Amino acid sequence: MINIFKKTILLQIFLFLSLITLTIIEEGLLPSEEVPSDFSIVEGILFLFIILLLPFMWYFLYKLKPIGKKLFVFYLILGAISFFVISDYSYDVTSLTPFLEFGDNALILLDGVILAFLFFTDVKENFN
Repeated sequence: MINIFKKTILLQIFLFLSLITLTIIEEGLLPSEEVPSDFSIVEGILFLFIILLLPFMWYFLYKLKPIGKKLFVFYLILGAISFFVISDYSYDVTSLTPFLEFGDNALILLDGVILAFLFFTDVKENFN
């Protein structure tokens, strides 16, 4: 069970890095219009904090450290807050949009899978 848990974390890391790469490719290579953004300082700080939290969270989860479980729950709470705080943004539909949408949904699904592992399987005993 622990092996599946660790592979799930590695899959989430791979998917996250793939989405970052696709976003860079989309911004750099595909033509799009400039869309004005109302990105506030609070949103920027929240986004930066989440991005800086991710590597530590993944490392501690992978190494089965108790702080990893706490960081993951904190990450989920921050993610929920950011969903409501960060303003709606509009974006242009490009040929990569379906892949980016699928990746976003897959990351959310993997968050749920990891949460289930942490609280409802034998893996929870390794975090005590």
